[in-house]
Amino acid sequence: MKGTKGMKSVTDQYRDADVKVTTGHVSDLSKVPVPNYTNEQHETWALMFERQMKVLPDKASQEFLEGLKRLNLPSDRIPKLKDISALLEKASGWRIARVEGLVPEREFFECLAEKLFPCTDFIRGRDELEYTPSPDMFHDLFGHLPLVTNQAFADFYELFGRAALNANEDMLTKLQRIYWFSVEFGLIQDAEGLRIYGSGILSSVGEVPYSLGNQVRRHAFDFDKVSNQYFEIHHMQEDIFVIPSFEWLRDEFLAFAKKNGLL
Repeated sequence: MKGTKGMKSVTDQYRDADVKVTTGHVSDLSKVPVPNYTNEQHETWALMFERQMKVLPDKASQEFLEGLKRLNLPSDRIPKLKDISALLEKASGWRIARVEGLVPEREFFECLAEKLFPCTDFIRGRDELEYTPSPDMFHDLFGHLPLVTNQAFADFYELFGRAALNANEDMLTKLQRIYWFSVEFGLIQDAEGLRIYGSGILSSVGEVPYSLGNQVRRHAFDFDKVSNQYFEIHHMQEDIFVIPSFEWLRDEFLAFAKKNGLL
């Protein structure tokens, strides 16, 4: 595994890819006008939804699949953020906050600490089905939110936000690595075998088989090791870490945060 010396933050790596970083979020979704999506944009959602559902049933974690049912995401059209937010709040007490695009780390973690998930309301172009450098609403709604209906994962998410607000610059970088290798690119070993829970994998048709293939180096999740693990955002991940359960993720993160004076 590569060392982390000279590694750029997640936000800086996105900036290098010309992804705009914006500030500000709106949690009162009644004040947010719903975009007038085109037929092609609705079709783009439907196409991505169909492709992911063909590959995920025996590869995604059971908790993700159960969360997908709770949110009742439509398969044929782009949903309204306020509708999904209401279902999310009913499941776990979390709500959606609308954002223009990628938000800075501190603002993102402030949202998590308040049980708000920052979500865009734009969808990628048809030419970006395989990969989009800027996380869109399919990534946010389909990739992230189903697991936030699971109480153990939602508790971990809130703890993460609270801990990050107490982190200095060096520790914030370590937390970004933990976030990347859990929330974005994590695997879980459950009763049925190795399953996916990372949103970056779940929302990408190419990442799903790759993450479970022989070309990936898989390691047991260790917070001290992961917090020093190098990564780059714009290619398939060569190293992936595996947790035994979401309760373990929550409890072990709490222990890590307390050990480092973050909670």
